[in-house]
Amino acid sequence: MPTKRDYYEVLGVSREASEAEVKKAYRRLARSHHPDANPEDTGAEERFKELTEAYEVLSNAEARRAYDTYGHQVPRGGGNGYPGGYMGGDQFGGGFQDIFEAFFGDSFGGGSFFGGQAARAPSRGADAEVEVEVSLREAAYGADREVNVQIVKNCEVCEGVGGTESHTCGTCGGAGAVRTVRQSLLGQMVTTQACSACGGRGRIIDVTCDNCRGGGRISDLQTRRLRIPQGIESGMRLRVSGGGHAGEPGAAPGDLYIRINVTEDPELVRDGEDLIHRLQVSFVGAALGTEVEVPTLDGPSPVRVEAGTQPGATLKLRGEGMPRIRGRGRGDLKVLVDVMVPTRLTAEQRELLEKFEETSGEETYNGGGGSFFDRLRGVFR
Repeated sequence: MPTKRDYYEVLGVSREASEAEVKKAYRRLARSHHPDANPEDTGAEERFKELTEAYEVLSNAEARRAYDTYGHQVPRGGGNGYPGGYMGGDQFGGGFQDIFEAFFGDSFGGGSFFGGQAARAPSRGADAEVEVEVSLREAAYGADREVNVQIVKNCEVCEGVGGTESHTCGTCGGAGAVRTVRQSLLGQMVTTQACSACGGRGRIIDVTCDNCRGGGRISDLQTRRLRIPQGIESGMRLRVSGGGHAGEPGAAPGDLYIRINVTEDPELVRDGEDLIHRLQVSFVGAALGTEVEVPTLDGPSPVRVEAGTQPGATLKLRGEGMPRIRGRGRGDLKVLVDVMVPTRLTAEQRELLEKFEETSGEETYNGGGGSFFDRLRGVFR
């Protein structure tokens, strides 16, 4: 008989994990290992059963305490409250609701309360998510994209029932759920759970559907075309209503979310609704003034660098930034001036600079009536 793995290891959580952490880990793993999402993987069903068994124990406080004390060798009977061991699920009080919720993305609609009966509603489908990369210019002006998404949908042959021929389940009477009454210290507790005889379908399959192999759902790769709105930023998500995984029969499907990733631009850096460009200017150009071209979203644009421009100065081109996604107009393009200092000089260049330094005084660097520019022009002629 194969050795059971530690439940904490199965869910990938520490022994100190909170109930919320256990539930989050199960939801994440259940989505990726569910047999419907892995139709070609023969081991998916066993992994899903193992995950579910681990979750049923660790999500129940009393069952978890017993497991922490005895491990998989929990005594049967003996006053521990679990005469059937861990398997069977029913002794842990309705874990099937959380299992459905983890994969299909919504409450199963059952639950437990005192002195009443829970109403069962079909569960909405789980959401799906894909990531799309766009360039900075595509983010600025919008773009059309095709995305491929792998979703679980209802089988078209059997309409999600799982069989081409079926009859009403005698256990639940076609309701898909059964009601269980228990006596507890707090009184009578009533729970409604998916019927184990029909798996919550309400019908017993007579002839299994060959298309979905009785699962009622199949995995399908779908292509969707969408419009990326202008001004969108990295991390934003677009929602396609009803584009996610199928829900239970009679329930709405989940939604499809497209997460946007705006790639870096080699010339322009985004800062909210503004853009930043680093402009390299020679120290002569910064001193004498020059006209250069800077890249914008609409192409190169001329910019005047005034004489005496200092390193780190910022030139602003108004309205040349990103469109405002939640308003009108655009941000600005900020041009950061980076004055380049020569690192390799010829003997003649060094002599000219030394001559310039000899003729320079304090007023040269402090706006001395334009004499700095006159001297610099004379030296470099």
